[in-house]
Amino acid sequence: MGWQKLWQDSEIAKEWRERPPLGVVVTMADRLAAEGRARVLDIGCGVGRHTVYLASRGFEVTATDNAPAAIAACRKNLEQVGLQARVLELDMTEFPFPDAHFDAVISTHVIHHTCRATLERIIASIRQKLAPGGLFVWVTPSHRHSESGKGREVEPGTWVDENHREGPVPHHYCTEAEIRELLAEYDIQSLEERQIEGRPEGRRHWHVVARKRA
Repeated sequence: MGWQKLWQDSEIAKEWRERPPLGVVVTMADRLAAEGRARVLDIGCGVGRHTVYLASRGFEVTATDNAPAAIAACRKNLEQVGLQARVLELDMTEFPFPDAHFDAVISTHVIHHTCRATLERIIASIRQKLAPGGLFVWVTPSHRHSESGKGREVEPGTWVDENHREGPVPHHYCTEAEIRELLAEYDIQSLEERQIEGRPEGRRHWHVVARKRA
């Protein structure tokens, strides 16, 4: 995947490091704190945008990414502010953790880099690793995203664009009905389609908070 090369670009790494945490992640953190829950898994942590935020609030964070440059940067960014988290080099499909271990799992702009079948397996794995009542925060591109429909459609909703900045990897774009279908085993707490602030018009993503049924 092209993110290894992208994370090696100091300007891109700086931009993502300095972005504030997404509102859905803040909402999740507030709910966990109110419920006395602590363990969070950050899938595709990048340079640590949310890992650092959650660690600063006292959560026990496990962060994963498949790009060595991201892992190194995340660890460095934690160290610079005197915080700790467990940071592991793992693919987004790998979950070598005990079942029902995490109180929350977050995936922002990550697990859509695949086909529908693999996305289903990832979401099933996340549910397996969540404790009863645990929260899943998911930010993923909408079918109305400006890049949906570019390149070659390899299956309904999944496109591969040879000219994409991340390389010729699959990108799956979900409809609202598909989000609800994929999260049928969860109770959806909130589901909004939002434009990324400060980015070109059309960068639309679903922002989801869902709870695993007890």
